[in-house]
Amino acid sequence: MSEMSRERLLEVVRHVYDARDPMPEGLVERMQDAAAAEVSGLGLDLELMLLVEQLEGASVRGESATRRAAGTAYTLRFTLGEVDLLVRVAPGEGDGSRVDGWIAPAEEMTVRVLAADQPSRATAVAETGRFEFAGLPQGLLRLRFEPQDLSRPPFATPTFEI
Repeated sequence: MSEMSRERLLEVVRHVYDARDPMPEGLVERMQDAAAAEVSGLGLDLELMLLVEQLEGASVRGESATRRAAGTAYTLRFTLGEVDLLVRVAPGEGDGSRVDGWIAPAEEMTVRVLAADQPSRATAVAETGRFEFAGLPQGLLRLRFEPQDLSRPPFATPTFEI
């Protein structure tokens, strides 16, 4: 049996990957729209958190709609320097989803849900570091954190899908 060339092996891997985990239709356009909407209202001081873990039913790209249809909750964890954020996404009542979050260390700040096709929604972080949003429509969103201490720049999560 002869060895497969590197190029041929990568071609086989790409074919299997595309067949088993296809890119959702419109993903590139939705991400570009979300990025354009996000950049339009922000200064250059915005920092992005890093997705560290996805827990509770982590899935591949193509399974997100199936997971939502089945009503499965999942948790995302983000970090930025000393800041740690845990976000739990769960099906809500009716068509909306619920997002519960905990940020440590807790501090006074405003959290905004930013979605490309929806008006911004805001809430305050409790002194325990907890916040919540209910009735969020399915789709791509980001969470933007605006500290009350104006010497600290706002920061946000990368875009994720609920």
